[in-house]
Amino acid sequence: MKENTVYEDKYFAVINPVPALHCRDDGGHLILIKKEKVHDRSDMTCQEAIDFIRVSMAVGKAMYEVLGVERMNYADFGNWGLDEPGGSKMHLHFFGRARNQMHQARGQSMVFFPKDHMIYKGHLKHFDSEELTKLRDKIAEILKEEKYRKMAELAEIE
Repeated sequence: MKENTVYEDKYFAVINPVPALHCRDDGGHLILIKKEKVHDRSDMTCQEAIDFIRVSMAVGKAMYEVLGVERMNYADFGNWGLDEPGGSKMHLHFFGRARNQMHQARGQSMVFFPKDHMIYKGHLKHFDSEELTKLRDKIAEILKEEKYRKMAELAEIE
């Protein structure tokens, strides 16, 4: 597993993006990436779709428990990839929302600067190695729970 990878299985990897789009101080940012790229979630197989939900649920729960975020936001945008070779690729952003935020307004929709804005050039903090270890451990623990094991079976992970 790569250093900035938080979770990985047959279909997906969850990464700690550097640079981050959402500051760790505001709750943090992770991205779920499908290993075999597809344009949209509707392009996934039944097994991939089950695993997509399984992993997103476990990662969100881990962020609540490890980071103490007040709310999780799950976002499937893909707009910045429209003009890239091959077009946009399906992925899911995890944005933790802390009670007190520096760059976002509590209780409001998230706001993002344009793709190449200077704020994304190192200003927004990402998770450190200690937090990544805690998140990895918590995700592994959560995925042992009965409902996640059943979903893994349906997704043909186990």
